[in-house]
Amino acid sequence: MTLIEICVEDAPSVRTAALAGAQRVELCRELSCGGLTPTIATFEEALKFAPEGGLQVLIRPRAGSFVFSRDEIAKCCATIRHFSRLSEGKRKQVGFVVGALLPDGRIDEGGALKLRKAAGAHPLTFHRAFDMVPDQFRALKKLIRLGYERVLTTGGHISVAQRGRIKELVEYSKGRITILGSGGIRANNVASFVIETGVSEVHMRAPGLNDKGTDRTQVEAIMRQVATAC
Repeated sequence: MTLIEICVEDAPSVRTAALAGAQRVELCRELSCGGLTPTIATFEEALKFAPEGGLQVLIRPRAGSFVFSRDEIAKCCATIRHFSRLSEGKRKQVGFVVGALLPDGRIDEGGALKLRKAAGAHPLTFHRAFDMVPDQFRALKKLIRLGYERVLTTGGHISVAQRGRIKELVEYSKGRITILGSGGIRANNVASFVIETGVSEVHMRAPGLNDKGTDRTQVEAIMRQVATAC
C-alpha cells in the first residue's frame, strides 16, 4: 500500500494522524511560511505518539530563501545531532527533512553533504527546495550520490502537483531514491494521483476547521482512497 505522510505542526496532530492510520508524520512549525524547525518540547511530545513509520522532522532555521550561510548550515547540523540524541533508545524511527541551494538554484552540494553526515544513520529527505532547481533530473542524481533516501516534490510547481513530471522522476529514480509526491493532494484526488504518477509515498495535510490542527476524518478518508488505488 502507498505510504501516506501527514504534515503537522503539533503533538496532538501527530496522535490524530497515527490513530487515523497514517503511516508516517512530518513535524514542523509555522506552516504559513513553508515550515520551520519545531521546538524541542514539541518534538519530544510528538515522538510519544508517532506512528510505526516514524517521525520526520523538518530542519529549517528561518523563513525565506534556501540559500544558507556556513553558520546556518552548522546550526542545522547541530540541531540534527541534538534531535538524534533525544531520539536514542526510542522505538520509533526519526528522520530529517532538509534542503540547501546555491544562489543560482542548484543544490548546495557542500551543505547537503554536511547535513547528510550530521544525520548519520537517520533517513534524510531533501525538501521542496528541490522544486526550485533548474534541472530536477541532474539534481536527483546529486541527491542519490550524496546518499539521501527521498526527495519531496510537486514536480517543480510552487503548490500544485505536476503529475507528468512526478511520474518522470519516479521512472528516472529507478528505485535509487524515493519520490515523495506532494502538491495540493487531498482525499478527493489522492487515489488518481497515486495511479497516474506511480509514487510509493505521498506527503499531504489533513487540516482541521479554520486550517487548524489535523482532522481525523480527513486522514481516514485519505487512507480509504489510497487503498482503492493499490
